[in-house]
Amino acid sequence: MAQPDRVRALYDRRARRYDTVVDPAWQERLRGDLFGRARGEVLEVGVGTGATFPHYPANLVSLTGLDVSEGMLELARGRAAPLPFPVRLQAADFQTLPFPAASFDTVTSSLALCGIPDPALLFSEIRRVLRPGGQLLALEHIRPPNPLLAALADLGDPLYDHFVGCHFNRRTPELLAQAGFAVTVVRRTFFGIGVALVAEPITNPDREAR
Repeated sequence: MAQPDRVRALYDRRARRYDTVVDPAWQERLRGDLFGRARGEVLEVGVGTGATFPHYPANLVSLTGLDVSEGMLELARGRAAPLPFPVRLQAADFQTLPFPAASFDTVTSSLALCGIPDPALLFSEIRRVLRPGGQLLALEHIRPPNPLLAALADLGDPLYDHFVGCHFNRRTPELLAQAGFAVTVVRRTFFGIGVALVAEPITNPDREAR
């Protein structure tokens, strides 16, 4: 990340009270729909406090979780203990991924891609660590499709980034397509701002993002 220390400090401060805030119902619905598709060896970027853990299938081979905040990971370790598959959690600036090529069958992210300063770099890294036939599953808030809401998101983005550490107007589906993924939006909610995405690296140059 361009400013990992700032983002780390933001989330370390929020960690202890993070789980006292109930996630919106739309987030939980999208997580339930999306993370049940995970398979094999899974890498989650921006694992946070482990809010996604209940939504993973029990038959995963393993789960590796990265987060910039050690405070968040401390809470995630408690949630990981009862899971029926091996879990490894580590603190890392996950804009680059500390793993060999073709290490994972699935990469997941829940509201973490919006905070990456250089999405193209991370998406290139995700392509690198995915095995052939692999998939990225991402729950994200994106730039609103409504023009008025989009203009408001653009206007408020600098403040949102400063205080929350992510971008409220990121065009994640388009950025993934530019990075060489075939992108399917499997569900939209909350005025089209919340999306569940499945993205697969394109191996056929004639294949286009949907």
